[in-house]
Order: sequence, then structure tokens, then C-alpha cells
Amino acid sequence: MHRKEPLAANSRSSLPANLHRNPPLWARAAGGAAAAAVLLLLARLVAGQTTPTPTPAPSGTGTIVWRGEAHPVALASGDLRVTDVAKALGFDVSTDSTTGVMTLSSAGHQVFLGVGTTQVPVDQRIVQISRQARSANGALHAPPDLLDRVLLPLVGATATYDAARRVWTIVEAVPALTIDVAVVHVEPTTQIVLKESTGAEFIPSLTENGFQIRWPDRKIVPPFQERRYEDPLISAIRFAGDSAMIEFRDRGLFARAYPLTSPDRLVIEVGRAAAPSTLPSAPAPAPVPTPAWTVVIDAGHGGTETGAIGPGGLQEKDTTLQIARRIASALPRLLSCRVLMTRDSDAVISLDDRTAVANHEKADLFLSVHANSSRASGAHGSETYYLSLEASDRIAQDVASRENSLPSAPAAAPAPRPAGGSPTLDFILWDLAQSAHIKDSSELAEAIQQELNGVSGTDKRGIKQAPFRVLVGATMPAVLVEAAFISNPEEEKKLSSAAFQQSVADGIARAIAGFFARRKGTGPRPTPAGAAAVRTP
Repeated sequence: MHRKEPLAANSRSSLPANLHRNPPLWARAAGGAAAAAVLLLLARLVAGQTTPTPTPAPSGTGTIVWRGEAHPVALASGDLRVTDVAKALGFDVSTDSTTGVMTLSSAGHQVFLGVGTTQVPVDQRIVQISRQARSANGALHAPPDLLDRVLLPLVGATATYDAARRVWTIVEAVPALTIDVAVVHVEPTTQIVLKESTGAEFIPSLTENGFQIRWPDRKIVPPFQERRYEDPLISAIRFAGDSAMIEFRDRGLFARAYPLTSPDRLVIEVGRAAAPSTLPSAPAPAPVPTPAWTVVIDAGHGGTETGAIGPGGLQEKDTTLQIARRIASALPRLLSCRVLMTRDSDAVISLDDRTAVANHEKADLFLSVHANSSRASGAHGSETYYLSLEASDRIAQDVASRENSLPSAPAAAPAPRPAGGSPTLDFILWDLAQSAHIKDSSELAEAIQQELNGVSGTDKRGIKQAPFRVLVGATMPAVLVEAAFISNPEEEKKLSSAAFQQSVADGIARAIAGFFARRKGTGPRPTPAGAAAVRTP
């Protein structure tokens, strides 16, 4: 009788051929002699120390319930048939015909398992199971903790087991909630933007010294445990457990929280309660015949995001803030309106949060102010843009690409179309959302450009279309103005001039007033309760 000798622990044939030809990442990363040592270790794990002994026939059938479907699983003395479990969870299964080593693959993960295995290679690590995998009735079986320790973590799920019914009910685990924080003070309030990896239920509560947000039954991955702020209204933000605590600088402040989507974020506004009046009560003023329009002015760039820099050192962020402030001061003299600015200081505001301000305040118009730049030193004049998926020309696309380089949240509003590529679905959807306002945006851009042609002394540049990210998501007429070319030495001098800044602001204010005058029949959008105009110099 010929006796079959067990495979030697260091034999190459004890590993599946595909591991020799295409070793997994953990084997390739080892390199040289270390890789050989890893392969030898795997050989020992697969081959085992002794020849497997015969096992009893299957003991019946269990069931895995996953995503609403029931999958039968063969059982042998408490062990599960590996192929049944793997296929129930959506793994691809292949077996090396020489060694019998089984490879389970799913979503970039790989698991190797053979008769005698107790230490299971999973991607770049080894996971211990309670007893050896074994052959039963011609099929590989493993203990139930192969499911709990190895396979379920790879699909992001957990399981409960009903022993009486032999049923494993598997549910997808709730992913951890990753939080990023941005704090911006726009007088008279401070806005704390908590950017979330996904939308989540929250519970806000006002405390004696601050404001708390809880995400019940969620694991939180915060960017820090505690951070202090030099802000007029808040002094610190702390994370602990499932909560975030915003510490007020003074008592008596109020706060409110509201969620926004695309991207998912939670906005907390902190402000001072209105002081009670000490004057005798007076009759209520007569109602204003026409409610004020709401206009949001966005000063491009800010903080560490300088924008373009002129040959004399003028930074785009500074001149856009000055022009935006002047527009905010000029508009109320021509139009009954409520003016808000996305920033009134040298602060970084993400592109996504700029239009979020306009949407939340139910603005009737959004205007973003910038200064242009070109490699051609002679380029001059003003340009006005409105949103379009396709740029009107290559120069317009270049301008949009430069302005879109501002940082924004991961997985935030979609990026514009890459050169030569296809537009993302998200950007198409936002383009459709803005399409309802394209006619008004075009009309507003035309009115502004006519005014600026007189200021800059040119009529050649005209209005253009481009996929500006700062305009993406605006649910109202929205335009972007390039006031002048900061890259042109002569226009850089103009941009630093208070007289030129005022001329640009006055021209834009006249165009906006005329735009609303032609829309008298439509009426402004409702103003959110408690909203107030931003102070301007």
C-alpha cells in the first residue's frame, strides 16, 4: 500500500500557483529574503502540522440572512462550509487545484484558507481563528469565527446568531462619522461648519456656557479633541464621545443649528441676543410696501488663499474685499435691500460654503468678486461670467480652472469637467439646478458688463460662461465678476486705487438696481427669521 507523504512545510508546491506568480501585496512588499520567509510561513499555515483526520458527515444546514436574502450554509459538527459563507457575502471563490488552498476575493480584499489553517492571511495581516479549517464531506469547513473575525469586517457588517434556528442575521455596521471643522466670523455672528462624512441625526442643546451637538449611537472621528479660537463669540470647541461642545466666550449668547447637504454639513450660528429697549414703546412702524431684496456679495479668496498676485505685490484677496465692501455700501443707496457678505475679514472660506450662505439666507442674487490674471501682460478690461457646464472659450476655461483651485471639503461639491474628460454626474445635476436661473444670470451679467465697460474703457471682453465652482449650487441668479487684470501693471495700480474700486462698485450697484427694477412683478424671496444685514465700513 502506497503511503502518501505530507507536503513539506517549505515546499513551493504547498502554495497555490497564483501566489508564486502574483504574490499579494503583503508578500511583494516584503522583498527578497523577507518575501521568501513570508511565503514559507504561509506554507506552514496552509499545510498544517499534521495530516488532517477524517471528519464526520455534515451535521445539517444553517442559514445566513444578508440584505434581505436567506442563504443556506452546510454545517459539519459546528463548522461552516466556507464556499457557502463566502458566496452568501458576495465573495468570489477560487481554489488552487494542486494544493486545495482557497482564495476569497471581494472589493480588493483577499483571504487565503486551506486545510489545517488557523492563522488566516487577510490582505496584509494575519487573523487567528479558534480551530483549524478542515475537510468535511469533500468541502472545506471552518469554525464560525471565520465569519465574525475575518469576513464580516471586510464587508462592514456585524452578525447575531440564533442557535435554536441556526440562523446568522447579518446587518451592515453603521460607519463612523468623520467630522471636519471650519469657524468663520461674519459680523454679527460666528458660523461653525461641521463637515460630515455622511448626513447624520443630531441633537442640539443650549448649555449654561455653550452649545452642544450630540450624534446619538454614532462613533465620531473628530479632527481634534480640543481647539481654542481667537473669535469674538466662541473660545473653544471640544469633542468627547458622541458629542461636540462649543464654548461661548460670554454668557447670554444664542445659537441655532441646521443641516445642509451636497456636501453634508451641520452649521451652527452663534450670536448675541438683542438688547432689550429702554425707550418707551412706540407704535409699530408702517409696513414697507415692498420687502427688501437679499443680495449676497462674495469677496473672492481670503486668508492663506491670496488669489492672483500682481507684479507690484498686490494680492487679489485684498482688492476683492475692498470692492465687495464698497458694493455692500453702495447698494442700499439705490435699492431697498438686505446685503450680506460671505466674508468681511481676511478669512478662508471654502467655495462650497460661499453659496451655502446665499442658499440658507434665501438670497435673490449672488455676486462673486475677483481680479483676473493672464500670462499676456497686455490683457486688460473687465469680464463677467455666469455658470455653464461648458466654457464659452479656452480662456474662460483657464480662468475657471484658476479660480476653482481654492480648497474645499472632501467629497464636497463636484469639480468642473477635466480637460478632455467627461463632466461628473454631480456637476451635471448642479448645472441643471442652476439652469432655472440661467436667463436671469445672463441678463444680470450683461447689465454688469455694460457698466464695467464704461469703467474700464473697453467693450471687447463681453460676458462669458464657464464652470465656476463658487457658482455651483446657487439657487438664485449668480454671476462672477473679474474687475480687472491684476497681472497688468497698469490695472494693478487701478485695483489698488480707492477711486477705481469705488467706480467698479458703483457700476455694479447700478446694474443690480436696474436688474431688480426690471423684476418688480416677481418680488423677493422670504427672508429667514432673525436674519440681519452684515455691517460694512
